[in-house]
Amino acid sequence: MSARRRYSSRGSLAGLFGGVQSLGLVILLFGLPFSEAAKSIGIAVAFAGHIAKLVVGRRPAYGERRVALALLAFCVAGVLSVALAAPEHRHPRELLTLGMTVAPFFLVADACARPSRKLFLALAAVAGGAAAAFLGFGEHMAGIHHRAVLGSIENAIPAAEYLGAVVPLAVALMLEEMAAPLAGPLLGLAAGAATIMFIMTKSRGPLPGAITGLSMAVGMSLRRWRHGILTGVVCWVAFALFIILNPASRAAQALEPGARDSGSRLYTWQVTAGLIAERPVTGHGLGSFPGLEVLYVDEEITIHQRNAHNAALQVACDTGALGAGSLLVFLVLGLVGVLRRARAAKGLDRAVSLGALGGAVTLLLAGAFSVSIDAEPGILLFSLVALGSASGAGAAGASAGGNERRQNDVRQVSGVP
Repeated sequence: MSARRRYSSRGSLAGLFGGVQSLGLVILLFGLPFSEAAKSIGIAVAFAGHIAKLVVGRRPAYGERRVALALLAFCVAGVLSVALAAPEHRHPRELLTLGMTVAPFFLVADACARPSRKLFLALAAVAGGAAAAFLGFGEHMAGIHHRAVLGSIENAIPAAEYLGAVVPLAVALMLEEMAAPLAGPLLGLAAGAATIMFIMTKSRGPLPGAITGLSMAVGMSLRRWRHGILTGVVCWVAFALFIILNPASRAAQALEPGARDSGSRLYTWQVTAGLIAERPVTGHGLGSFPGLEVLYVDEEITIHQRNAHNAALQVACDTGALGAGSLLVFLVLGLVGVLRRARAAKGLDRAVSLGALGGAVTLLLAGAFSVSIDAEPGILLFSLVALGSASGAGAAGASAGGNERRQNDVRQVSGVP
């Protein structure tokens, strides 16, 4: 077999395995909010396709190097936190959870080296959020849950975080496709379903983040900040009217002086700050917080706090300054990359980046009151950062012609410049 034919075959295999990787990501992003099986299968298929692609010689494309290195540093900090934790707080299985949470960043970034995959994966995330909303609505109306949840997110708070992040992505795409006879209405339906289900979760913590993310998506998509500000004002006015008209609601009770929810969170934050001071460098270990016995006690009840109710404090307590610092660097650099791509891109490429930015901001602001960077919301967060910052620069342009594209594949596999 000639060298050219051999390299061409390897390029074809790399393309095939790249398709397998993208298929796994579609399964992951579509099924993530309503199927545990889809989450596991999607990550496994995407990872297998990615590894096979590397084996045949395709170079990975993880986006901007310093962003990827910062996330790798966060993973190393997680490993150190477990290795150096006290024996009773050492939970090696938490490393698998960490790997499953951050792996989508690398997989999505690599898959989006082909421009068409960026939109495809964004649509998968929106469709999955809408499907989860419809399925969750059915269960809620059947009386299964007092507060609406999602199939694989049985806690109403992270369910609201997930839906709140999907809404800006759907809205940004909808505003770009408003004139399309089919895509526009479908995206509008997806955004509306996710919004309604978000409200039905009756979760207050994710609300500021969701309103901010939505306002950003609207203002930046329309290139008129006054529309974004107006969107935020309308949302907050509607929320205020709801509180006024429903004084017995959970939202209204949370604003009362001495409310238990507020008091327990303030207490937990204070205790967590003290725990961070005990092990400031490497933390107490991933997954150690429930075992640290943080108890909130009042005259009626004792509550075992199983997390810090704040993403930054949780990461600092678990992985110390090494983990918190590297994650902060990743988020700052990653979001700057998303914003930079949004400014440079046009059309649907720009819409995906803007929607991803709004979704990421939603999750990060929600992290002020809960841990929004793990489990399903965390997987979505890392996927959105990769999705929004992807430029597709590593792929041959659609106008380059079939011959040139095949030659580029051969050169990339063979290492020929």
